[in-house]
Amino acid sequence: MLGEVYEILKEQRLARSSAVIVGLILVVVAHAPVLPVVAGCVLAMAITVLRSSSRRKKDLAVRGGR
Repeated sequence: MLGEVYEILKEQRLARSSAVIVGLILVVVAHAPVLPVVAGCVLAMAITVLRSSSRRKKDLAVRGGR
């Protein structure tokens, strides 16, 4: 289970880096409270992992060539 989550997080580099950048901007520039910002970033990554894991489990039928 943790290995699968780790693999998904490795694939989702853009989402992970975007969450960190947005979090830093909110905390440093906008002076937002740290705990809600960190919680939001963690929640965003959890949603990304759940969406990616549900897409991986679907076995779509592959159409053959003509």
